[in-house]
Amino acid sequence: MSVVPLATAKSYLDVIHSADDVKLQMLLDGAEDEAVQYMNRGLLEPVPAEVLVDGALVPAPPLEKPLDSMVLGIMLLLQAAYQATPDDAEKLRRAAEVKLTPHRIGWGV
Repeated sequence: MSVVPLATAKSYLDVIHSADDVKLQMLLDGAEDEAVQYMNRGLLEPVPAEVLVDGALVPAPPLEKPLDSMVLGIMLLLQAAYQATPDDAEKLRRAAEVKLTPHRIGWGV
């Protein structure tokens, strides 16, 4: 089950019917999985993993919801899969990378 609600995805895509709900949920789950793999982290995983509190490093609390730029990246991947032409899909996927890259960890740099 995805972290981003199906209703959010349908609103983003301007889908007002429920005929494609099963398909949209599958594509949304796939878009979230792709985003997680690209970022090398979970959608609700805090970055940095530790924060400085009163001079001591403590584990960062988990996020309650994905950050807006993550959600937009997921929506762009979903749109590429659901309603884009092949040429537009490639542009949407590149735009998704722009939104997800700041949240990417483990680059080895």
